[in-house]
Amino acid sequence: MGQALDAKKATILEAVIAELPEEGGARSLAPLLFARPPAEDLAAFDKGALPIAVQSADKALGRYTSGEPEVVVEEPEGFTLSGEAQQLVTIVNRDMAFLFDSVAAEIAARSVAIHYISHPILEVVRDSQGKVSSFSASSPGAGKGVSDAERVSIIQFALDRFANPDGGADLKAKLGRILSHVKHANFDFEAMRERADRAIATLRAEETRAGEANKALVSESAALLEWLRDDNFIFLGSREYTVSGGEGTELLSRVEDKGLGILADPDVSILGRHGQPATTTPEIRAFLKAPQPLIVTKANARTDVHRRAYMDYVGVKRYDEAGQLAGETRFVGLFTSTAYTRSILSIPYLRLKAETVIARSGFRPDSHSGKALLNALESYPRDEVFQIDVDTLERFAGTVVELGERPRVRILTRVDRFDRFASVLVFVPRERYDSRLRERIGALLAEAYDGHVSAFYPAFPEGPLARVHFIIGRGDTPTPSPDIEALEAEIGRMARNWADTFEVELAKGGRFQDLSGYSAGLPESYRDVIGPEEAVKDASVMETLSEDQPLFMDFYRRPGDKASLVRLKIYHLGDAVALSTRVPILENMGFSVISERTFPIHRPDGRVVHLHDMDLKRRRGGDITYSDDGLALEKTFAAVWSRAIENDGFNGLVLEAGLDHRQANVLRAYGRYLRQGGLSYSPDYIAEALTRQSGLARKLYELFEAAFDPERGGAETSDSEDGDIEGREARRAAARGVSDIFEAITQGLDDVDSIDDDRIIRRFLNAILATLRTNYFAVDGTRTDLTAEPGRVEPALAFKFESRCVEGLPAPVPFREIFVFDARVEGVHLRFGKVARGGLRWSDRAQDYRTEVLGLVKAQQVKNAVIVPVGAKGGFYPKQLPDASDRDAWFAGGKSAYVVFIASLLSITDNISGDDVLRPEKVRRYDGDDPYFVVAADKGTATFSDTANAIAQSEDFWLDDAFASGGSAGYDHKAMGITARGAWEAVKRHFHEIGKDGGAWDIQSEPFTTVGCGDMSGDVFGNGMLLSRQTKLIAAFDHRDIFIDPNPDPASSYEERRRLFDKPRSSWADYDKEKISAGGGVFSRREKRITLSREAAEAIGFDKTTGTPSEIITAILKAPVDLLWFGGIGTYVRGASETNADVGDRANDAVRVTGAELRAKVVGEGANLGVTQRGRMEFARKGGRINSDAIDNSAGVNTSDVEVNIKIALKAAMTDDRLTRENRNTLLAAMTDEVAELVLSNNYEQTLAISLEQRMGAAALPLQARFMGVLEGEGSLDRTVEVLPSDAAIADLRGTGQGLTRPEIGVLLAYAKITLFDQVVSSDLPDDPYLEDRLHDYFPGPMRRDFARDIEGHRLKREIIATVLANELVNRCGPTFLTVLREATGASPAEIVRAFVASKDGLAVADLYDRIDALDTKVSGELQNRLYSEIGQFLRRTTRWFVRNGNFENGLTGAVVECRNAMETLRGRLLELASEASRSGVEARSAEWAEAGVPKDLADDIAMLPLLALLPDISAVSRETELGTDTVMSGYFEITKRFDIGRLEAALFSLEATDYYEILAIDRAASQIAEARRRLTEAALKSYANESDPVSAWAEENRGTVGRISDQIRALAGSGETSVPRLTVAAGLLGDLAK
Repeated sequence: MGQALDAKKATILEAVIAELPEEGGARSLAPLLFARPPAEDLAAFDKGALPIAVQSADKALGRYTSGEPEVVVEEPEGFTLSGEAQQLVTIVNRDMAFLFDSVAAEIAARSVAIHYISHPILEVVRDSQGKVSSFSASSPGAGKGVSDAERVSIIQFALDRFANPDGGADLKAKLGRILSHVKHANFDFEAMRERADRAIATLRAEETRAGEANKALVSESAALLEWLRDDNFIFLGSREYTVSGGEGTELLSRVEDKGLGILADPDVSILGRHGQPATTTPEIRAFLKAPQPLIVTKANARTDVHRRAYMDYVGVKRYDEAGQLAGETRFVGLFTSTAYTRSILSIPYLRLKAETVIARSGFRPDSHSGKALLNALESYPRDEVFQIDVDTLERFAGTVVELGERPRVRILTRVDRFDRFASVLVFVPRERYDSRLRERIGALLAEAYDGHVSAFYPAFPEGPLARVHFIIGRGDTPTPSPDIEALEAEIGRMARNWADTFEVELAKGGRFQDLSGYSAGLPESYRDVIGPEEAVKDASVMETLSEDQPLFMDFYRRPGDKASLVRLKIYHLGDAVALSTRVPILENMGFSVISERTFPIHRPDGRVVHLHDMDLKRRRGGDITYSDDGLALEKTFAAVWSRAIENDGFNGLVLEAGLDHRQANVLRAYGRYLRQGGLSYSPDYIAEALTRQSGLARKLYELFEAAFDPERGGAETSDSEDGDIEGREARRAAARGVSDIFEAITQGLDDVDSIDDDRIIRRFLNAILATLRTNYFAVDGTRTDLTAEPGRVEPALAFKFESRCVEGLPAPVPFREIFVFDARVEGVHLRFGKVARGGLRWSDRAQDYRTEVLGLVKAQQVKNAVIVPVGAKGGFYPKQLPDASDRDAWFAGGKSAYVVFIASLLSITDNISGDDVLRPEKVRRYDGDDPYFVVAADKGTATFSDTANAIAQSEDFWLDDAFASGGSAGYDHKAMGITARGAWEAVKRHFHEIGKDGGAWDIQSEPFTTVGCGDMSGDVFGNGMLLSRQTKLIAAFDHRDIFIDPNPDPASSYEERRRLFDKPRSSWADYDKEKISAGGGVFSRREKRITLSREAAEAIGFDKTTGTPSEIITAILKAPVDLLWFGGIGTYVRGASETNADVGDRANDAVRVTGAELRAKVVGEGANLGVTQRGRMEFARKGGRINSDAIDNSAGVNTSDVEVNIKIALKAAMTDDRLTRENRNTLLAAMTDEVAELVLSNNYEQTLAISLEQRMGAAALPLQARFMGVLEGEGSLDRTVEVLPSDAAIADLRGTGQGLTRPEIGVLLAYAKITLFDQVVSSDLPDDPYLEDRLHDYFPGPMRRDFARDIEGHRLKREIIATVLANELVNRCGPTFLTVLREATGASPAEIVRAFVASKDGLAVADLYDRIDALDTKVSGELQNRLYSEIGQFLRRTTRWFVRNGNFENGLTGAVVECRNAMETLRGRLLELASEASRSGVEARSAEWAEAGVPKDLADDIAMLPLLALLPDISAVSRETELGTDTVMSGYFEITKRFDIGRLEAALFSLEATDYYEILAIDRAASQIAEARRRLTEAALKSYANESDPVSAWAEENRGTVGRISDQIRALAGSGETSVPRLTVAAGLLGDLAK
C-alpha cells in the first residue's frame, strides 16, 4: 500500500517538475515542498496548480532575508481545486520552536477548509550577496561543517477563498504579529530563565529574613519557581515593575525596556481588562501588602504562541537588600502537562496548600475521610488550586467530601482577587447532566454575576455527581454577590428530571393514563423551552390529532408577555409545516414572525407530530388585542390551511377590524367582484386599503349585515333610481333601514386622506347597496369539498346585483347579475332581463372571466332575439383543479366546481309551487319575485346538462329538467345537427343571393369549395360538412392537425367525412389517406415545418411549398374558395384596426388574419367568435357575404328554448299524473323533427330580413340612424360597444352611397326584436284571445293536439306570444319600421303590432310568403328578394292604415274577420272596377314578374298588391256609408281618377328622401292623401247615394272648388319635377277639400 502511495506521489511530482522552469531552484524545491502532504490531497488540485505553488514558495524563499519573515497571502491565477480558485499562504521564517503550531492555529481558526499543509525545513546557504545559492532538507546532522548554513522553515497552506475581500490582508497582518511573538518568545527564552533564577535567589534571600510564620510559604514559593524553571512551564513573556508611593498609595509601574518575550510588546496586557489602561487597583495593592511572596493566577490575555489558551500568570515579589518590597517580576506562559498530571503533593506551593488543608481537617491519612479529602484535592481543578487561598480551599474541599457522602446540587464560587472573573464550580447529578443543562446553568450564572461565560470545563469524577467549572467573565463594575442558596435551588429545579415533573402534572389533571406515553417522545430541545405544565396541554392537543383533523393551532400568551406580543403553536400530524407555508399565512393575517421553534414529537402510537412554536408581533406595530382568546385568529388560520378561504391580505381584517374569517370573506368577495367589474386596483392593494381603514371596513360589513340579515326587520323594497349616485345610495340605505351606518361611513370618509382608499371604500359601499340578495346567512360559504355532486353540495357565497346601480361596470350593463365566490370556485351570471337564458362556460381566465362572459353575452343577446328569453351568459373559474396531466381528475374537479356554481346560483333564486312564488330560506330580497332561471351548455360544459338538471331536481326547483336544456331527456344538438343546420340556412341564402350564371346557386346540388376550422368529431363542423353532398372540402385544421385535399371527389370525400363523424373522438389523422386527392395529406401541428405539394399549395393559395403550421393555417384562412366554415373554438379573423391583444385569444395570435385578407366568397359562422365584429364588417365592405355568429348559429339556443318551454308546458300534465316522465320523454323524441323545422324557419326568416334590409342600401340609413338614436336615448344601446357607426360615420356612408353591412344590420335586427319584446310583453296585447293561435303554433303538432290546455296555461304564455310577434313584425317589416310609424303616428308599440297582425292575417299575406319561399333555387335570389320586398312594402302600407284607421274595439278577432270578409267580397271585383290606369299597371307588373320567371298566379297576385292595399280603406267606406261594395269601389276609384291620386301616390312612393324627417313628411303626406280620398268618397256617396254616378254629382255640386284643386294637384304632381314640398302641398289641398 505504502509503495502504491509513493508511486502515486512520484507521478504527481514528476508532472509538477515537468512544468517548472529548469533555471532557478523550483525543481529542487518541489520534492521537499510536497514531501509531507498526502498524495490524495495533491491529486485533487487542477493541472497546473501545484507548479504555481512551488514557484510561489521558491520566490518567497528567494526574497527571505535572515531574521525577517516572508509572509505571502495570495490567490494566484490558475491555482484551482475542482475549478474553484484557492488561497495560497506561504511563510518563510527561521526555524524555531512554536513556529508551526502557532501559525497553524491561526489559519485553522480563520479558514473554512485547508486542502494541504506543507512544512519542509531547509538548510539554506547564501552567497556573498546574500542570495540563496543552495538548500537541502534539514536533518539532525544537516548543516554540520557548513558555518554559513541557516535552518529555514517553509510553511505553505492551500485554503478555500476568503468570503471577505479583506480576509487575505487581515491574515497577513495577524501572521506577522504572531511570528513576532514567536520570535521574541524564542530569542528571550534564556533571558526569561535567568530572570527566574534571579527571582528565585531573591526569594531564597527573603527566606532567611522571613519569620517562622512565613518561612515555609516563602520557601515553597521559591521551590515552585524552581519547579517551573525546570521545564514545567513554557516561558512566553516577562515584565518587571517597581513599587513607589506610601501606605495606601502604592503605585506599581512598568520598567521600560524590561519586557521579554511576548511582553516586549507593550500592547499585551496581563491583568488589565481589554481596551482599558493598566492601573494599580486595590486588589493589586492588597497583593503587594500580603505576606505571600508569589501569586499564581490567569492572565487576561490568550496567547497566540504554541497553543491558544489564557496564559498563566506568575507574579513574584522583588525585595531590596533591606528586605523591603521593591517591585514585582511577572512571568506569563503555559503550565506544561506535568502541572496537571502529577500529584498535588509533589508540586511545590500546591503541596503546602494541600498539606495545610489535610492537617486542619484532623483526618488520619489512611482513614476513609483522609483518603476522600486527598482525592478531593487531587481532583480539584488544578488551575483553581494554584489560585485559591488555603482557607477557601479548605472549605470547598470539605464540601466536595460531603458531596461524596450526600450528593446534591452545590455551587462553590470564588471571585478572582483582581475582580476580573468569577470561578464557579457547579455539582449536579451525573445522570441529569447534559449540554442543555450546562447551557442553562451557564446562562443563569452569567446573569447572576452580570457577566458572560468565558469558559467551562466539565468533569466526571467517580460518584453520582458531575462537576462543571465555569469561568464567568466580568465587566468593569463590582462583582455582584448573588444568593447562592437561591442559585442552587434554581439549578436544582433545572437539574430535576423534566419527565418526572411532567408525570406529576399529568396526574394532577387526571390524564396520566392516556398521556404518560408522550414523555419519551418529547425531545430535549422541546424540554429546554417548554415547561411540564405547558407540555400537558400540548400532549392533550396532540392526542386529538387524526388523519381527518391533522392540524390544530393555538394563539396564546404566557404570563408576563407584553401586549405587543402574541404566540402561536401549530400542531401538525405528519410532516413539518414549511416555514414558507406558515409565514405567508401569518403575514396576510397582519403578523410578523419574530422567532420560531420546531419540535418533532413522537406520539405513543409511533406517529410524528410537528409542533411549531412562533412568536408574533403586529405588522402595523402596536398592541395586539383580541377579546375571544384568539379563537377568531385560530379559525382564520385553520380556514386558510384547509383552503376554505384564500390566503391574502383580507385575512388581516380579522386582526385589524375585529371581524371573523367569514365576515372578512364577504369583503374579499366584494373586492373580487369589483376587480372583475373593472376596478383597477390589485386585490392586495384593495385589502391593504381596507386594512388601513379598518374602522370603515368593519362598518361596511355592518352595513351588509344590517341590510341582509333575515333575522332583522325592515321592508324588502328598493328605492327610486333617480338623481345622482350618492343620492340614490342614501335613499337605498334609508329604504333598507341602514341610514345610520351609511352616514357613519360617509362621514368617516371625510377623514380619509388617501384618494385611493376613499375610492375603494366608496366602491365597496356602492356595491353593497347595489346588492339585491345574498345567501350569506343561509350557507357557510367557506366549504372545502371538491367532490360536490347533485344533492350533496355546499353552495358558495352568492350575491345578486342590480347591475345598473353598480358604479363603473363596462357596457353593456346587464339587467341583473349574480356573483358566486368561495375558495373553490368563482364566477358570474349576467342576464339582460327577467326571462333570460344562455350557456355557462368553464372559463380559464382567472383575472377577467367577467369580461369574457360579457363579450359572449353581447352575441347571446342577438341570438336570443328569436327566442323567448333575452340574452344571458355565465362563466365559472375552478380555483382548485388537480394537475391537468390527470385528465379524468381534472375534468371531475371542473365538474364539481360547476355543481357548486349552479347550486349557488339557485340558492338565491325564487321557486314556484303551484301558484305561489317561494322565496329562498334566510334570504332577504330587494327585487321582488324572480323565479325564472334557466341555463345551457357552453365551452367546457357540453356534457353537464344532466348534472345541472339533477341539481335543480334535488332542490325541487320548479323547472325540473327544463332548467338545463339538452340533457339525456332533451334534444341532443349534435344528434340533431341543429346548430350547424341553422347556420347552413344562412350559408344557403348567401349562395342563393350571390347567384350563378344569372340564376340561383344551389349548393345542395352544385359543387362548391370549402375550407374550415374544426374536425369531423365536432358538432358544428362535423354536422356542417355533412349538410351537402356537393361540399368539396379543400382544407381544414383543428388544434391537432391540418388537413388538405386539393381536388376532393364530392361523393367519396363526403362518405369519408361521414365515417369520421360516426367514429368516436376521431381526428383528421384518422382520415383514409387513400381518399385524399393527389398532393394532399394530413399534417401534425406539432411539426416545426411542413412541406406541401404544388397541388396542395395552389389549392389553398399558398405561395410557398414549405412553411410552419401557423403559416399554412393562415393560408387556409385566406384561401380563394367559395366558403370559409367556422366550426371550432377560437377567433381567427380580426379587423385591420384591431390588435391581437384587442381580440383576447392569445392561443391563435400566430394564425389570425384580417377581414380584408379573406378571399372566400362566403363565411359561415357555425362556431362562436370565429370573427370579430370589425373583421366581419371589413370582409363585408370588400364584397364578402357574412352575417355574424349570433345570427348564424342561433338555432342551438332556439332549440333549447323550445325544449324548455315544451317541458314547462308538460310539467302540469306530469304533476296531474296525466303524463309520466317516460311518456313525456317519448313525446319529446317524437317531436324532434318538427321542433327542428320550427327552429330553422327562424334562421330562414331572420337571414332573409337582413337581406331585405341590406337591399335598401343607403336609402335606409336615415331610418337606421334614427332607430339607433332612439335606442341610445332610452339607454338601450351603446353604439361603441356594438361597433355601430356614429352619425358622422353614417353621413360618410351616405356620401359614398353605401349602406350598413350585414353584420351591422344583424345587430339592429336583434335590438329591434329585444326592445319590441319588452314593449309588447308590458302591454295587454299578449292577452288578446286572438293571439292564442300564435301561442299554439309555437309548439309542435302533437302538443297542440293533446296538450292544448297545458299550452294555454303556460307560465310564459305572454312572453312566447310577445316573442313570436316581435319576430314576425321585425322580420317582415324591418328593424326600423316600428320607430318610424311610432313617431309618425304617436301610436304605442303594442298598437302598431296589433295593426300589423290585423294587416298580415286579414289580408292573407302568409300564403304569399309561403309561395315565394317555394321559389328557393328556382329563381335568382335577387328576384326572390324583390318579391319579398313587394310584400314588405304592402304590409307596411296596410299596417299604417290599421294604425290610423283600424277598429279594435272587439279585439283583433273582429278586425281580422272583417278584413278577411272584405277580401273575399271585394278581391274578385277589384281589378274590374279599378281605373284603366290601375288595370294597366297591374297587367304590366304581372307581365314583368312572369317574364322574370315568377309563376303566373304568383305574378298576378304580387302585381295586385298595390290595389289590395286599398281594400281596408274601401271596406271602411262601405261600412261607413252602408252601401254596396260595387258602388263604393266605383266611387272610390272615381275620386282617385278625378284628383289624379294614382299619379300623386306614385310620385310620393318614387321619392328618395334625403333625411329621416323627409321620410316622415312623405309618410304624413301619403296618410293625408289616403284619408282625404276616403272622406271625399264618403261625402260623395252619402250626399248623392241615389244618383247613378254619385261622385260626378258631388263634383258638379262643388264644381269650382273641385276644379281648382284638381288643376293644382295636376300641376304639382304631373310636371315631372316632384319634390317633398310640392307633394306635401298637394296632399294638404286634398285634405282641405275633404274637410
